[in-house]
Amino acid sequence: MIQPGVPTRGAACYLSLKARTGAGMAILGRKEISDKVAEGKITIEPFDENKIEPASYDCRIGDVLAAGIGRHKWEEGDEFVLESNSWASASSEEVFDLPNDICASYGIRSGLARRGVIAFGGPQIDPGYKGKIFVSLYNPTLEPIVLKHGQVIMSVIFYQLMSADEHGYSGPHQGQKDFPSQDVEFMMRMRSRNLAEVIDNVETLDHSVKSLAENLKTLTSDVHEIRRIVDDAKPWLKVIVWILGTAGVAAVGWIVVELMQSFFGSGSKP
Repeated sequence: MIQPGVPTRGAACYLSLKARTGAGMAILGRKEISDKVAEGKITIEPFDENKIEPASYDCRIGDVLAAGIGRHKWEEGDEFVLESNSWASASSEEVFDLPNDICASYGIRSGLARRGVIAFGGPQIDPGYKGKIFVSLYNPTLEPIVLKHGQVIMSVIFYQLMSADEHGYSGPHQGQKDFPSQDVEFMMRMRSRNLAEVIDNVETLDHSVKSLAENLKTLTSDVHEIRRIVDDAKPWLKVIVWILGTAGVAAVGWIVVELMQSFFGSGSKP
């Protein structure tokens, strides 16, 4: 189920459409989802009637592509650990086939969201789409997140359009059941810092701060020593200043006398 009180992308899409057109899309409930699947209008493979919620369908985790590591090969009862500060892409186990008058949206399970997992995906699944659903997962917490084989990780909400689209989705991801090659290349180039590296960085920073504190302590001690030397030398500084001042006055007086003698002496010669 999707976390109560948290708007989904589908809800945002619905409100946006309603605001622009005054109309809306009907969200399919449990009975409508079951009926659409039974009639073959919505295809979900493999389909499990028990995965239908009051207004959504629960999807299990399929393939996983871990950043910097590669594909995780599932085995029965296996687990995948989404480490702290790491990325992974995941697909749904189910393959969907939507008609041209039904679109969908999806979000991760509230249990994962409450543990801090952040999910990234497209705003909606267009009518006429065929293929698996893909989502990017990021763990920003300091704790590893364990995902188990066959675990439900996201819920899909279906919307009945007011009228069927003429063509339906025909983009590059039509029929997609595996990670695109460019996504695989990108994820393999990605490198997240693991917890050990973060701890090492914190310890290095702590050592640097301690060294800076020691240097500051030494500098403070040197400043106090310089201040003490200056204080001890103040009496001598006063004498030196007095001597310099007296010498300066005497020098000025001598210059004045010389100038006067030179002026008046030259004027009194025959």
